[in-house]
Amino acid sequence: MLAKHKNFKTIVKKVTSQSSTQKKKIDTFLKKQNKEFFNLAEDFSIKFKKYLKSEKIPIQYAINSYLKLCFDMFESQKYFMKYKKYPISNEKEAFKNVYDNTKEMKSYMFGLALSQFLWPTHYAMFSFFIRKIKQFKAHTNSYLEIGSGHGLFFLKALENFNKEAKFDIVDISPTSIKITKSIINYTFKDKRNINYYVKNVFNYKPKLKYDFISLGEVLEHVNKPNKLLLKVKNILNNNGKIYLSTCVDCPSIDHIFHFKSITQIEKMIKKTGFKILARNILPVEDKPMREIIKNKITINYCALLRK
Repeated sequence: MLAKHKNFKTIVKKVTSQSSTQKKKIDTFLKKQNKEFFNLAEDFSIKFKKYLKSEKIPIQYAINSYLKLCFDMFESQKYFMKYKKYPISNEKEAFKNVYDNTKEMKSYMFGLALSQFLWPTHYAMFSFFIRKIKQFKAHTNSYLEIGSGHGLFFLKALENFNKEAKFDIVDISPTSIKITKSIINYTFKDKRNINYYVKNVFNYKPKLKYDFISLGEVLEHVNKPNKLLLKVKNILNNNGKIYLSTCVDCPSIDHIFHFKSITQIEKMIKKTGFKILARNILPVEDKPMREIIKNKITINYCALLRK
């Protein structure tokens, strides 16, 4: 089926020709995917390549960024297994090394964008998000995204929610906001009510409460994730919904808080006053859960919440 989707095929071929490890993993993943996946991946690849061209960014830059992401994750994992802790331990260090470092952050975001269709767990979280926002498109007039990253989740929110809705983005990284803004401006020619805030979310004080909040891959980036959930609860409408994703045993160049189990995550969610409506538990390796827990293999997690 990959042969019919030439733009996605080009990206896959460029990645797998440079990494035998990635070739094995990606080939295994793609063999299990259906028509819906390949259509979505092809649509992303067409738009992504056109966007890169408009920004005068070679496709090879994105490929190199993805391979660097894989290498950085591998090195972080080695550190974690040796020292039993993540490579960094505080928000200031993450901000200095990554979020406020234009070169590092740009590469990180382009690498993560490709991972949405090359990593099984990242695609599973992305498709979970798409399915859930479609359920609430008629009831969402205000949307907040905390940590927009590469902007792909926000693109889907714009595609699915009311054109007249209010959209806000908060991200601590100037580079992330710049990338997201440029992608949105390139993709959507009609005017939308979008506000971009380069700000620490703890300092963000909106004048409204939101119908839907996306908190994707953010909790592990702060020292006190429970405090962040309480912050989000205070700016969510009583009937509002939250998309949340995070991870267990997942070292990275900017991950700070080490969640050690799914139980720990869900206890925190419930303790801060949320109910889990749906969830997806996604180990990065296809092994028995007992073995995954014992060997501290990364588990991705996403959920839909309400108060």
